Amino acid sequence: MGGVYMSAKDEKVYRLCHEVILGKLSIGELSLLIEKSYRQSRRIVKKVRENGMLGVRHGNFGNRPHNKTSSEIEEDIRLLLKQDYYDFNLTHFGEMLIEKEGINVGKNIIHRIAKLHGLVKNARRRASKRIHKPRARLPNEGMLVQFDGSVHGWFGDVVCDLIGGLDDATGKILALEFFHGETSLHCMKVMKEITVNYGVPSMYYLDGAGYFGKVDRDTETQIGRALEQLGSAVTIASSSQAKGKIERLWQTLQDRLIAELRFYQIHTLEEANKFLKEEFIPKFNAQFAVAPREKESHFKQTTHENLDTIFCKKTKRKIGQGNNFSFGAETYILKTKQNLKHRSININTHIDGTRSFDVCGRLMDVVKASDNHITLNTASTKKAA
Repeated sequence: MGGVYMSAKDEKVYRLCHEVILGKLSIGELSLLIEKSYRQSRRIVKKVRENGMLGVRHGNFGNRPHNKTSSEIEEDIRLLLKQDYYDFNLTHFGEMLIEKEGINVGKNIIHRIAKLHGLVKNARRRASKRIHKPRARLPNEGMLVQFDGSVHGWFGDVVCDLIGGLDDATGKILALEFFHGETSLHCMKVMKEITVNYGVPSMYYLDGAGYFGKVDRDTETQIGRALEQLGSAVTIASSSQAKGKIERLWQTLQDRLIAELRFYQIHTLEEANKFLKEEFIPKFNAQFAVAPREKESHFKQTTHENLDTIFCKKTKRKIGQGNNFSFGAETYILKTKQNLKHRSININTHIDGTRSFDVCGRLMDVVKASDNHITLNTASTKKAA
């Protein structure tokens, strides 16, 4: 024999409705006691009068909701989160479900499944620190570029450096590249990419590393010299909190980028740098970058025809008698009819290990004195950027 199973709340509603039917309560008093509107209360009393105890049940009771996630999809989500996406945070996992797996479910469903099966990724625990009020974004794109590097185990046990720049006004990643070592030449390679793709920003915001800015009042670093040549000012941050936007970027990348590099089975710097430029950075900027408050861009196009003679390591030498100079225990001769005695020549060491030579920005042909029939570098070796 079947029965009607009712909750304590349903029993209360049924009992009060029965009292209304018997004339012991009014509809208004019922609506107050069951916290329903007058019209709802009247409908419930009518259903109880017609159907008895079943009148207090919702019309959909016992029916499967049309938008309920099927058990098959829930099992797919569980397996994907456990196997392929085990190191993704749940928000990132939800994005990848739509993009790669064609599964579009609400975030609450993902959280419920992950929590039910113990698959919630543990958040990184950080020691409590003094709270710093975030600085407001500057209004114009190109007004300030925060630039830094992060050494980390980006490929599991493989520790390397990720160097990049972030626009302060928009939060847009301007350039990122992996290197073995955070050197001046590596930093300048990324800065050159920003200059080529966007222009020269009004200011770079750098940390206090010795190869940034000025080491002291009289000693200028290679990066400080290059940015001064381009007309970009330099500000040195006094603490990591001062450049909080790019510090937070590293935290985000250590969460999202590491997971994607593993997911796509990317294990080399060459593959990773290609992935950054072609896929990760465009997708990241489309999702997280914001529009600047002011439309006018402060990026300026450079008038320098050859950026390779700026973004390089420069060493100066004096030109002596017969247009010769010494460098690295070798004597070199300039192949020019012009007498450049007492002038300074720049020996430019580039990121790829090659060298070029210039006098006041004009590239020169140079040969070793010991083998002066072989041209080492010509003005055509470094084409205009």
